[in-house]
Amino acid sequence: MITGFSKRWRLPALGVLMAVIWLAPIKHGQAAENGQEIFLDNCAACHTIGKGKLVGPDLAGVTSRREAGWLKRQINDPEGLIAEKDPIAMQLLKEADNVPMPGPELSDADVVAVIAYLKSTEKQADVAVGLPSQYMPTLLISILVLIGLTLIGLKVGNKKVDVR
Repeated sequence: MITGFSKRWRLPALGVLMAVIWLAPIKHGQAAENGQEIFLDNCAACHTIGKGKLVGPDLAGVTSRREAGWLKRQINDPEGLIAEKDPIAMQLLKEADNVPMPGPELSDADVVAVIAYLKSTEKQADVAVGLPSQYMPTLLISILVLIGLTLIGLKVGNKKVDVR
C-alpha cells in the first residue's frame, strides 16, 4: 500500500509522474537542438562533423571514442588538459600544428547540450533499443486506463468471499 498520500492525491500524482516520463524524450531533443545552435556559433569555425578535419579534428563519433567527463573538460578547459600533459590533448595539439583550442567559456548546461548534439549526429549501427517515441502517447493512455480499471475493480470488488 502506498503511504504518504491521501487517496485523493494518488491518482493526480500518478498522472503527473506519467506526464513527466512521457515528456522526458522531448527535453533530450531540445538539448540536441540547443547544442546544434551552440556548436554552430562556437565550434563550427574549426570543427566539422563527418566532413573532415579543419583546424580542429572532425568530431564525428567523438562521444563514442571519449568519455563524457573528458569531453566536458576538453570543451571548457582545453589548456588545462594541455598543462597536465593529457596524452589525448597533446596528440590533438600536435595534429593541429600546435594551435590550441580556445576555451569558448560555455556554461555547464551549454556543454551538456553540445555533447547531446554530438551524440545525436552519430549514426547508430545497432537497432535502437526501447519503444519508439511515437508509441508513447498510446502507451501512456493504456497504462492510465489499466490503472483506472484496476482502481474501479478494487473499489467495487471489496466483497468478502468465504473460501472453504
